[in-house]
Amino acid sequence: MIGGYNCESIHAQIFHRLLDVIPDLLTIDDVGISEVDGMLPLHFDVVSRGAAKLIIMLGHSCAESGGVVINPEMTVAVYLDRSMAEALTYRDTYMSNSVYSPDRSHIDILAKRVLNDYLHTWLGNLIGAGHSIKATEDHG
Repeated sequence: MIGGYNCESIHAQIFHRLLDVIPDLLTIDDVGISEVDGMLPLHFDVVSRGAAKLIIMLGHSCAESGGVVINPEMTVAVYLDRSMAEALTYRDTYMSNSVYSPDRSHIDILAKRVLNDYLHTWLGNLIGAGHSIKATEDHG
């Protein structure tokens, strides 16, 4: 264990921070957005939902100079049966990273640690800024 790093606790902390940002995480089935004055909108998408695992995408993006600026966008696995979550991918305007090798044959442990640390901090910043995504009743 390096520097007291505990994977199990960070995964549980990420899960609870996700619930703070997305109170309807356990039931939301589509997309959502949070807008806070002075900040980029926070977008949310459900990529897939199973009985025990949910894959979501969470990110900031805006249109700028005819293109879309992504800053950042992350894919996150949420393990509903274990109340845990972990980062799977990170992408911004300049780079992308994944915990899996391109052929998905192995996990990059360092990338996993870095992405989970980043996600944990980012979620804390989102909570501090007042971001909140809730399920909408009106889908029209």
